[in-house]
Amino acid sequence: MDDLRPHHTKQEPTMTDTPSTQPFEPPAAAASSTPTPPAETQDATGFTDAEHRTLRSAAMLASAWVSRAEKGMFDSIKESFAASKAIAGSPPEVAALVGKGGFPEMPKGTPADVEARTLALLGEAVSLLRAKAPQLVDGYRAMVLQSCRDAASAADDTSPNETAVIAKVEAALA
Repeated sequence: MDDLRPHHTKQEPTMTDTPSTQPFEPPAAAASSTPTPPAETQDATGFTDAEHRTLRSAAMLASAWVSRAEKGMFDSIKESFAASKAIAGSPPEVAALVGKGGFPEMPKGTPADVEARTLALLGEAVSLLRAKAPQLVDGYRAMVLQSCRDAASAADDTSPNETAVIAKVEAALA
């Protein structure tokens, strides 16, 4: 016959049965009401992501501005490819300046808005380079101007409007 009495078996210890040998970690302090923004990190070139974005956006907007100087969708496509080739073909240390920073700022607004924003970004880019990497100013300037010239001549001859835009870009980079 089966024994109907309760069996007393030794139970395995559980996590709550034995004290922890792990060091005690105090609870996290209450979060403040003003979150601390994440610190921007610099890459090997000494530039933050935001600074790379400025350098990249200035270069891209300059060539896009040249492309917008003349109407024509197919011409604009050719011009954008030509501008990209000029950037990719620049010296590695200069190409690295615009190779990071995420998606560049796109031209938006009226032609006057695009002009104002592009000139402002070009000024910021040159100031940034003069402060952090003065040895790269001339290379960056040459890359942006070559990109603009290539964009202007990609579809056909460079128009007077495109020449005028390139002159403004050159002045902003001086």
